[in-house]
Amino acid sequence: MTISQVIYVLEAADCKSISLAAERLYISQSAISQQILRLERELGYSLFSRTVRGLELTEAGARFCEEARPAAEAWNTLCRNVQADNTQLKKPFRIGMGSRVYSNGLFPEIVDFFDKRPEIEVSFITDACGDFLIALRQQSIDVALDILPSDNYLDAHSEFYSCPLICERQCVLMAESDPRAKLPGISFEQLQGSTMISGLENTSEARALREICRRHGITLDRVYRSDGIGTIMNLVRNGRGLILGPKSFAEYYHVAAVPLVPESSSSLHFICAGGLHRKEIREFRDFLIELCKDKNGSL
Repeated sequence: MTISQVIYVLEAADCKSISLAAERLYISQSAISQQILRLERELGYSLFSRTVRGLELTEAGARFCEEARPAAEAWNTLCRNVQADNTQLKKPFRIGMGSRVYSNGLFPEIVDFFDKRPEIEVSFITDACGDFLIALRQQSIDVALDILPSDNYLDAHSEFYSCPLICERQCVLMAESDPRAKLPGISFEQLQGSTMISGLENTSEARALREICRRHGITLDRVYRSDGIGTIMNLVRNGRGLILGPKSFAEYYHVAAVPLVPESSSSLHFICAGGLHRKEIREFRDFLIELCKDKNGSL
């Protein structure tokens, strides 16, 4: 049993609704539902029943809430007191950033955002560090700005919250000297037998490439991997292989971009684990959503 599960149950009981509880706690409905289900399995009894009036506590659920509420109140008091005792300390905020943060020109404005918040000590962690989802799960970063391995990836990973920021059409990026650079479009089937370049095995880029190859039955000649975006793009510029990415990426790194056909897109996402409990995470997400409205319109 975790304190988060206790808080989820109490909020759902007070709201008589999973969806309203999720909205008030800034997390997804599926995250609350799955955590309550796990708790019920651990306890060995149901906490809620669904009626025409909404979500109702079972008799056992009412007893649980009666016992749990003082613990939740004590937890909230502890959090307030700890924060009050540390008002002079800077709050650490660690952001994992994929390369699209730079190619879409977001980084300078992100720095401006934190310049106005001297109480936050921010660390920027680049895509060279590997799998941001693992880092989020291990709490070594607070937020990730990156692509997901697939559009439905988080359906099976309810501990994460995400929202799309910038959606871009997928292209095949290659050297400007590559004969295919003049094509109006290129299909997945035309990637058969190609040499591709990606991040290390556990990065989002590597998993996304593996999923695409599996879905389209593509067998590659070979895959070069690197933990540095500079090395990856040097390989592309020198005609050593192809990568998948948006046109903005090609423009930023001075390579050619041929759109995939049929049209396919991918999005830069804001991702965090455990919901939006922290005020600074909510404010950062809201800032990015507003910032990226203009970016989406210009693509």
